[in-house]
Amino acid sequence: MLLNAIELEQFRNLTSARLEFVDGLNLLVGANGAGKTTVLEAIHLLARGKSFRSSRPVNVVQKGKGLLRARAEVRSREGIRHTLGIEKPVVGPRRLRLDGEASRSAATLAAYLPIQLLLPSVGDFVFGGPGTRREFIDWGLFHVKQNYVETARRYRKLLKQRNAWLRQAGTVQTEDDPWLALITETGHLINELREEYLKDFAHHFSWVLERLDSKLSCHFEYNVGGYEKNLADTRKKMTEALQREVKSGSTQLGPHRADLIIRMDEASASETASRGQGKAIASAAALAQASLMADKHQRPSLVLIDDIGAEFDREHRVNLLQVLAGIGSQVVATATESLPEALSVLSADRIRVFHVEQGTVNVLKFD
Repeated sequence: MLLNAIELEQFRNLTSARLEFVDGLNLLVGANGAGKTTVLEAIHLLARGKSFRSSRPVNVVQKGKGLLRARAEVRSREGIRHTLGIEKPVVGPRRLRLDGEASRSAATLAAYLPIQLLLPSVGDFVFGGPGTRREFIDWGLFHVKQNYVETARRYRKLLKQRNAWLRQAGTVQTEDDPWLALITETGHLINELREEYLKDFAHHFSWVLERLDSKLSCHFEYNVGGYEKNLADTRKKMTEALQREVKSGSTQLGPHRADLIIRMDEASASETASRGQGKAIASAAALAQASLMADKHQRPSLVLIDDIGAEFDREHRVNLLQVLAGIGSQVVATATESLPEALSVLSADRIRVFHVEQGTVNVLKFD
């Protein structure tokens, strides 16, 4: 899907704004604190059901107001159009809408607006904890495997139920685990789906990284969270660990403990990569996910880039724009000033510049 337009009401310092986007590069320029990142935040809120800046609605809704609204118009390459909407009050549940009808699930909206996010903190993908990398894999699978959402939801439910049972079990006999068969069967399926996805992802990652920074080389290894190769051995291992899990009150093995190990020359990138290298690797991973979705599943991604001018030097900005153009991704990016080098990659009709100042947004002529 491509993002045609977005409308915001009472979202942080933007009282009311409507932005109409082109299919190529949409650049939000203005001083720091003008509200540029708020536009990215609103798109993320529609696509993921949550802000990437704050989990508290009071910090997102404009000061003195009771709620915010955001609405997006999206269309497929074939011209099929949909509207996505969210209303988020300071107090109470959010309200989601798809084509004017109430929607209960943020995942429903997310399916219509695949996004990739490049924030100043993008390097956390390399240097942060495993949860960030698991979420990255699962976000990719969400868009390319129809049954993955239900499988992941089933595993989370089984994990919650088993952990509750472990906390209440006290001293138990090893044969008493009522959740072992179901949770290991579902856990193995999740690991299989993740590993299958990563095989496809690896090719796209290598292609993107070579173009972003030809001096860098790294590869990924999927750590299965302590599971064995076959189901019987996994169940035996979990049975042997049961008494320890009873003491801890939590399940110690499974895909919820998995990790995506990033290696540079066989060493862990989290321990050996520089901050700049980590940023390049993480950016390549996000764009590789977009490339995979566009190539194998004909689903172009919307790439959101915060502070593109500060995060990348001119050479890397050009490389980045060339990769994005090659993938066919639509881009919404923020910067403190225009990017004239974009004309070396995109035609003028595929670039639109918005000036954000004191809560207002205006379209500028790009030259």
